[in-house]
Amino acid sequence: MKKNIVKNLAPVFATLFALTAVTGCSSGAASTGAGQDTSSQSAGGEEAKSTSDGDDSYKVLRFGQALSGDGLDMQRSTSSTSASIADEVTESLLRFNDDNEEEVVLLTDFPEVSEDGTVYSFELKEGVYFTDGTELTSEDVEYTFERMFKPQTGAKSYSYFSMIKGAADMLDGKTEDLEGFEVIDDYHFNITLEYAYAPFIENIGTSYADIFPKEATEAAGENWGVGTNLIGTGPYVIQSNDDVSEVVLVKNTNYHGGEVNLDEIDIIYYDDVTTKLLAYENGEIDLADLPADLLGQYQEAYADQIHAYYPLGTNFISLNVQNEVLKDVNVRKAISLAINREELVSTILNGAGIPATSFLNNQIPGHSSSNSVYEYDPEAAKALLADSGYADGLVIDAEIRTADQTLYGAIQGYLAEVGITLNLNVVDNATWSADRAAGSINLTGITWNALYADADFQMYTYFYSSNSDGKSVFYHNDEFDKLLDDARSETDTDKRASLYEQADSILSLEDYAAIPLYYPQSQFIARDYVKGFSVGNLIYHFWYVDIDQAAKNAE
Repeated sequence: MKKNIVKNLAPVFATLFALTAVTGCSSGAASTGAGQDTSSQSAGGEEAKSTSDGDDSYKVLRFGQALSGDGLDMQRSTSSTSASIADEVTESLLRFNDDNEEEVVLLTDFPEVSEDGTVYSFELKEGVYFTDGTELTSEDVEYTFERMFKPQTGAKSYSYFSMIKGAADMLDGKTEDLEGFEVIDDYHFNITLEYAYAPFIENIGTSYADIFPKEATEAAGENWGVGTNLIGTGPYVIQSNDDVSEVVLVKNTNYHGGEVNLDEIDIIYYDDVTTKLLAYENGEIDLADLPADLLGQYQEAYADQIHAYYPLGTNFISLNVQNEVLKDVNVRKAISLAINREELVSTILNGAGIPATSFLNNQIPGHSSSNSVYEYDPEAAKALLADSGYADGLVIDAEIRTADQTLYGAIQGYLAEVGITLNLNVVDNATWSADRAAGSINLTGITWNALYADADFQMYTYFYSSNSDGKSVFYHNDEFDKLLDDARSETDTDKRASLYEQADSILSLEDYAAIPLYYPQSQFIARDYVKGFSVGNLIYHFWYVDIDQAAKNAE
């Protein structure tokens, strides 16, 4: 076996849509895990401290974010706000740190991979305990993977692991055993895939592969991930969780990864970003995300407390390429030519973004560094429309979410200048999701993020023929599909990148099946006494955060 090495505007608007991002102080007695009543005890068996103890050395981080409403079971949630909490409690075999580099967590090393790329051999660290006192074994890992393929679980992201042998039969309800998972002993197991799939090790490092303790998960049943019914091997334990207003995490004093800096993390939910940032101004929270539409408002007073980062995503116009008007590539290209991306970013986004040069995010292998920003040429757009019989203009109906109104008001203005009337139907998230799944949206806006720096995550799940219909795109291109198929099994990183670069060129520079706008910049705001916090991609993690208690006490 070979060891796998991880691889490395015409109109100007004053505000922008709120970018979706992971957005108290009580520490009352509660259970630390499913079916386990430990009163006010932490996972290490010591009595959990409270901020009311008056101990000036007790470190508490207060983090404000939005409530996802999806619970904390990451097999049944796709929310980054849920993951920011769950990932402190439960862990995957591998994980991505805040430099977007994959590292071992519950394993002794990265798995070994067979020559044909289908068999992965794992070795667990010994002496790793869940916070209910049971030791992590291969049986828990097997249980976790089988659970995600059982129809009754309702897992949302099983497709990232559906290449495991026997997964399809489990999803179809034909069996409850995962054929491709082989337990060798308590600390060794193999996973066999149906076919070689290069990003499999990366997928293992996502929140969707967090490992659950078999007994506790089964005991909680449908309540797993609700309230305090979530335990794992992570650095923190859920002390209290009302699923509505706040979650209180306390230090796992027996954490296998070593001493944890913080004694307590209070995650406080806010219904809207204005209330959350007012709480920050009032000193009620220490850390929060800062949407781009409010960046200008806070830059003057809080410049030293604002920190930017660049997620692995692309904001683009998503099109139904089978729509009577949009099926014409000249119309799609005209839409692209009509938009001044540099002006859009500098005005609407307050500079919080990078104008797009292709679909793939500029940090993902396969992105071409030689491309220029998409051309802005309204006259060329008008000529293309005239060539397609739309010299007198045309009308396109769009369905967008409330958060996208400002951005698409600007795009509406750009398109009007070249003779395209863009009708905006603004709907809530639930309606938008249902309509998109039904294939009834002609044009909409979206930011499509990758969980790690790999093009398969950004392209295959959205534009591959069998997936695009469920996104209201209906893009079917055999050459494009073949490039993605070949790249999925190619283990040479340079060859994979070349395949994705070719696919991106077809998608967004020849077919204009997507209209990329920009690569988003995100930012958070944090008190000066918050140390060691950074964001690598989408999910806020607190593994390395510390509090300068002397500086905090001096405020």
